[in-house]
Amino acid sequence: MKLDKPTYLIAELQGEIEQYVYGLRSKFNPDRTSWPTDITVAGSSGIGTISEGQELDFVVSEISGILSSYQFDEVVFEELDRFPNTGIYVLKPIRDKFDVLHEAIKSSKVSFNENPWPYNPHCTLCAVGENSVELESEFSEEVFPTSARIRCFSLYQPEANGGSRIHKF
Repeated sequence: MKLDKPTYLIAELQGEIEQYVYGLRSKFNPDRTSWPTDITVAGSSGIGTISEGQELDFVVSEISGILSSYQFDEVVFEELDRFPNTGIYVLKPIRDKFDVLHEAIKSSKVSFNENPWPYNPHCTLCAVGENSVELESEFSEEVFPTSARIRCFSLYQPEANGGSRIHKF
């Protein structure tokens, strides 16, 4: 099977973080509640999405070897932040392990689509077009979970109103 659309590599999170993120997405982005609570390793920043036209088996083989070498399963969040000039609010993890994994994936033989933004590991809480006083007020008082566990890594493809997992590592 060939990949027929851009594909993300994500770390799916579990624990109290899931309910926290789901609650905020339900309130601000109800169309994103089917996307897992995650931190993107390839897709939204850095190397970009996995390019279409590649054999899924090849991509899985390349990424599997890397994931087995860089095993980690705990995430510690250090900050709730907003991307500048947007209504995108995110939790930022301590990033060292994600940076190392991202670089290893980048060095693989997998092809990626171009992306204009540098790698910035994060868990999206809310993604609206523009920031507002209401959002700023809401998120300035948020108390967020400080840790989570990685349930699995997976390949995810966006779809209208969410996405679908095409492979679980």
